[in-house]
This record gives sequence, C-alpha cells and structure tokens, in this order.
Amino acid sequence: MTASSPIEVHWLPRLRWAAVLALLASIAATKFLLHAPFPIEPMVVVVVVLALVNVGLLVRLRRTEALSERAVTANLLVDTAALTALLVWTGGAMNPFTTLYLLQVALAAVLVGRWSSLLVALVSVLCFGALLVARPEAIHVWHSASMFVLHVRGMWVAFALTAIALWYFIGRVSVALRARDRQLVEARSAAEKTALRAEKLASVATLAAGAAHELNTPLGTVMILASELRDALKGDADAHAKLVAMRDELARCKVILRRMRPMDESEMAVEPLALGPWLAAVIDRWTAAHSGTPVRLEQSLGDRKSLASSVALEMALSGLLDNARRAHRDAAIDAPIEVRAHAQGDERWLTVIDRAGSMSEAVLQRAGEPFFTTRDPGDGMGLGLYLSRSTVERVGGRLVIERAPNETRVSLVLPAAR
Repeated sequence: MTASSPIEVHWLPRLRWAAVLALLASIAATKFLLHAPFPIEPMVVVVVVLALVNVGLLVRLRRTEALSERAVTANLLVDTAALTALLVWTGGAMNPFTTLYLLQVALAAVLVGRWSSLLVALVSVLCFGALLVARPEAIHVWHSASMFVLHVRGMWVAFALTAIALWYFIGRVSVALRARDRQLVEARSAAEKTALRAEKLASVATLAAGAAHELNTPLGTVMILASELRDALKGDADAHAKLVAMRDELARCKVILRRMRPMDESEMAVEPLALGPWLAAVIDRWTAAHSGTPVRLEQSLGDRKSLASSVALEMALSGLLDNARRAHRDAAIDAPIEVRAHAQGDERWLTVIDRAGSMSEAVLQRAGEPFFTTRDPGDGMGLGLYLSRSTVERVGGRLVIERAPNETRVSLVLPAAR
C-alpha cells in the first residue's frame, strides 16, 4: 500500500511540529511556573531527537510525494516511543497525558492498513504497561498533597488536547476521503463516457470503411465514363468544361473515400508537430480543392510544436473547414472563412470561424454527437464535429465550441510538445 494522499504525506510532519512546540512549552511551564520535580535535560533531548526525525521526514518528502505504509507506520511508532520516554520522566502511567496514546492509535487506524494500525495499538498498550512497571512510585507521588491538584488539572488539559486533535485531524481526513470518493466517481463516469465514445467511433469507422469499399468501384466507373465523354465532346466547350468539373469532383470523392479507410499505425503515430508551417500547408491544400471558398489565416505559432498525428489532425481540421464552408454556402455569405492559431500557456489553439450566425443553445448542447445534424437529409451525416473531437481527444486535446454574435468558433485545443 502507498500512502499517496495529501493527508498521509503532508500532515504527519505538521502534526509532529505542533507536538514539538507543545512539548517545549510544557517543559518550560513545568520548570519555571509549576516548579515540578521533573528532570528537564532528558526531556529536552527527547524533543530534539523528535525534531531531527521530522527534518529527515521533510527531506524525504521533497524527493517523493508519497510514503509507503511501512514508512508511515514507522513514524507513528517513533512518536509513540517519544511519548513514552517523556512520560517515564514525568510521572509514568499516572501522567494524565497518557491519553495521547489514543491519538496515535486513531491516526494509525485512518492512515495505514489494518495490521499496521494493530501494531501501533499493541505497541501503545505495551508502552502504557511498561510505565506502570518502570515508575510504580509515581502513584504515590501524583496522589500526594502537593501534586494532586496539578494531576487533576493536567487530566482536563490532556483530555482537551486529545479531543481537539482528534476532531481536527480525523475531520480533515474524512473530508479528504470524501473528496477522493467524489474524484473516483467522476473518473469512473469519465471512463464510461470515453468507452461509449470509443464504441461509437468504432461503429462509425466500420460503417465508413464499408461505405468506402462499396462506393469505390462505381465511382471509378463514373470517372472513366466522364473522361470518355470529355474526350468525345471536345468540340462543345460548355459540355467539355462541365465534364472536366465533374471529373474533378469525382476525383475529390475518391480522395475522401481513401480517407475513410482505417489508418495504419504510421499514420496515427503521435509526434511533435511544428504547427505553423503545417497549418499553412493544410490551408493551401484545402483551398486548392475548394477554389470558390477563400480562407484567411492568422497565426502566431511560428515553430511551436504540439503532440499530434499530422494525418489525423489534417482530417479533423478539414472537417471543421468543410462545416464552415457549408454554413457560408447555406447563408449565402461571400466572406472568407477565418482560421486563427495561437499559443495559450501549454496549449495550442486552432480556431475556425464562420460568419453564418451563432448556434442556438439547444444545438450547442448536442454539437459533436455522432449523426446529429441540423441540415436537410442528404446534406451531411452529422459526423464532422464528432470525428474532429474524437481525433483531438486521442492526443489529450479537446474540442471547444464558442458562440459569438453572428458567428461560431470551433477550436481544436492541442497539448504542447515537451
């Protein structure tokens, strides 16, 4: 077991520093205010040793954020031994501060496993019993007329300190444990959503691969026929131009179908990608295939790199550009599509902006779901945003959709390469 929570790692030295300060104050009060007949030098030595052990614990915690169960148990046993040594010199088993043994047992029950906490409990019981054997005369000393009042007051102070310490530390432990439970529930929910999304993506990939296989042959046939008609109608300039445009569109369909095939490992490999030059090249390729749709690129990335697959990321960005192109076409807007790229902390933002109006709140809530579309039947399957989101999330990024007056901004947010 590894004690990896903040309680187990960071509160132990805090608790011990508080104990060291309290012990020093108690020793000073015993000597200068109460004038009790206790030897001061051995008690100071015990406190100094405890402080040195705590310094060693802090040095170790600078190297690692976690302590093993064995290390936590050892520290609790050190505290128990120090308490026993102090009690030996201050009245043995009759010292009212023997209740602090219960604090060690309670902390062990929360911080370490069952058997380790049982070890701390047994050691505390044995130490208490050893005090009875080591200082049997303490019973008579504490019940003498001069010490009995001090004993009664000490019982009240010891009980108060133990109660407050238990309330504070056990309460904080409980709060942290509840927070951990919430994190586990959230992590489990996120894992379930991720698994469901992966299952949907797999079904979409299967559907796409099947469609690509079935459509490839008839498209090839139509391309051949279009080429033959183009050659046969060279004398008719208008028909020839239309057939050339038809063949170009069919060639673009073939390219899209090739993208729909499953990618091999080399194409999906994630590597540091210089986004500035890559983005400019992708925009050039996309505008060459969509000559009637201008794109205005604004970027300040330079040679900043991000972790991504260049092939998969190009597909994701092309999907966003295709969506913006359709939105401009449907709204009869001649303004260019804007693409902005910038670095923000440890993230790289690639944002596509269309001026075709802002999404409604209802559409925004469902945007990115597979097969969700607001277009007419036959004008898209509602997979563009979904595939873009799945692609960017695969490399630890995210897709962000923002509404603004008369425009929609869709961003691919990628992690920086380190």
